Amino acid sequence: MQFDILLLDTTLFGLPCWLAWLLASLISFLLGLLLGWLLWGKYKADLEKTQRELADLKKRHTDLEAEFNGVKYKLDEAEKDKDGLRVSLGKCEADKMTLLAKLEQAKDGGNDDGGSSMVVASGGTDGLKEGTQKPFSLSTILKPHELQIVEGIGPKIEGLLKDAGIKNWKDLAEADYDQLKGILADAGSRYRMHDPKTWSKQAELALKGNWDELIEYQKFLDTGRDDKGNTDTPSKVEKLAQKRLGFSRKAEDLQIVEGIGPKIESILKAAGINNRAELGATSVDRLKEILAEAGDRYRLADPTTWPKQAQLAAEENWRALREYQEFLDGGKAPK
Repeated sequence: MQFDILLLDTTLFGLPCWLAWLLASLISFLLGLLLGWLLWGKYKADLEKTQRELADLKKRHTDLEAEFNGVKYKLDEAEKDKDGLRVSLGKCEADKMTLLAKLEQAKDGGNDDGGSSMVVASGGTDGLKEGTQKPFSLSTILKPHELQIVEGIGPKIEGLLKDAGIKNWKDLAEADYDQLKGILADAGSRYRMHDPKTWSKQAELALKGNWDELIEYQKFLDTGRDDKGNTDTPSKVEKLAQKRLGFSRKAEDLQIVEGIGPKIESILKAAGINNRAELGATSVDRLKEILAEAGDRYRLADPTTWPKQAQLAAEENWRALREYQEFLDGGKAPK
């Protein structure tokens, strides 16, 4: 009782103690409230800033996704253009070879030299008449100054022969064995091991345009014959001709077929068609099924001529393949 009276009677700064205590508590409460308000304002500002940044990131993600889809679309279109350009290039090469053949005929007075003309095999090419002959002499793509058509002559030896005055097939055909051996011996020890015994005969066959005979002779020289007399190894002339014609001898290269680009080739191989022989043995209906399963964009491809082209390529019947592809329009039979 005495303590309560003492508390009530005590003053602080001229105020009763209880009032001073009440004011101090109120001030503390207000300061705490002010501090909380300041902290809440900062938190709210940070939250709004974070939300704005998140919205910007979402917008950026949307823009990047749209940009990615645009680039992907352009890439797909570029792949289509690439396939189209490849077909166009093939046509240009075919036109070039045709013009060269016509030029050669014009030089010869319209008569072919009789060597290795191109004849469409029996069975036709879906629109060309059976037995239709289109002259295509190897002379149109292999020229007399190219001594490397001879089995045993490479770039270095060709250079040695030309430096010694043997410039073309005629010069080589007229050169005797001792003369050729002397040229090789004078060039150094690395060339002495070469035997030019058959070079003059090969050059003479080329000079006369006896390409079939030269091809068979080179296959014999290249030990390409088996016990049955069949040949698996192509001759030097065939290798050079195939290179000039632009055909690949790799059996797994399906893009030799007009109408097949990188994407379709991968689709066919994923379906188990891994080489030209397998493609040649696949039915058109099966090919259409494979394309349909690959998606809408591939359903438009027309595989009607693919087995025929693949079969010719598998047989390495390059001249018939070139003629057939000249007849086709972008890999499709003309209407």
